[in-house]
Amino acid sequence: MCIKDYQIDATMEPTTCGPDEHTVYLISGDHLIRCEPCEGTPDFSTGPWSQCSVTCGDGSRSRITMYTNRCGSIIRHTTETTPCHQPRCPAVNGAWSSWGQFTSCDKSCGEGIQVRFRTCTNPYPSTGGQPCIGDSLQTASCNTQICPKLVTLTNPTASMLITLPPDPASESRTLRDKSLTQYKRHFLPSHLKSNKE
Repeated sequence: MCIKDYQIDATMEPTTCGPDEHTVYLISGDHLIRCEPCEGTPDFSTGPWSQCSVTCGDGSRSRITMYTNRCGSIIRHTTETTPCHQPRCPAVNGAWSSWGQFTSCDKSCGEGIQVRFRTCTNPYPSTGGQPCIGDSLQTASCNTQICPKLVTLTNPTASMLITLPPDPASESRTLRDKSLTQYKRHFLPSHLKSNKE
């Protein structure tokens, strides 16, 4: 490391050091200016503690330490964090969210079930508050119509209309043709009566 020393008197203008050098003024008899590199042990300054991160309960606060080189440029900083304790927060009772959508019915006919849910999050109970009262799940009946009934005709020479139990929905039957080689499914309204040809 090269150190440049300059001897001046009080009437002389101070010598300016380079951009990567730090100017050190020494006064001992005569004025002496010394230029040193910016690198070296950095200076540091620590700021005040911040306010607590919460207004009640347990939180944290922090402070920042800035490190500068000899030329005054910031080279790094660190953050220190410590717990802080505020007065106890008031109790918050839980409340239900809105009901969600019903799920799909678990049956296509014959009375199935569908469900929907809600959660105790509006708000959550906290600080000793009361939980929500009631159920988080609700059920409902769905697709309550009677399922279609399948009728198979085994007489290959007959063509029949079958009377089925009253039902607003269409009933189904399987008709076997005269050749016994093919089955066809037909849907008949439930109010049709038997009529053997």
